Amino acid sequence: MQGLPILNTRLDVRAVDFCEFDGHAVGVMITPWFMNLMLLPGTAQWSDFPQGSVASFEFPGSKIEFTVSHNEEIGTLLSAVLFSSVADFPDQETAVAVASEVLRQLLEPAAEAAQERAPVISRRELFGSLGAD
Repeated sequence: MQGLPILNTRLDVRAVDFCEFDGHAVGVMITPWFMNLMLLPGTAQWSDFPQGSVASFEFPGSKIEFTVSHNEEIGTLLSAVLFSSVADFPDQETAVAVASEVLRQLLEPAAEAAQERAPVISRRELFGSLGAD
């Protein structure tokens, strides 16, 4: 990859925040040329999926479509592109922070996230505030 314009020499290969989710391992892989969300099966259940096919997986924060890959050393894994180019990342620390935030939002239940963003008010409070000066 040396010398290719897609290479960001400020970044290194790093696996970020891999954790167990629904019996599988999920995390982000940072490289000097891309950043992908990775899902590694806890079982061999995905080995029947054809190479390059798409598999959907439901997380609390979103439904993600992954591309299926088979690797003789690793086995079957699923990947979803987060950044096809990482050229704009200024440093490894920023890339790791973005990867961690992506995982946090993905694994955070959607209802909790919505409550944090918008306060819940009653209909009476809502319509009462509309009639006020």
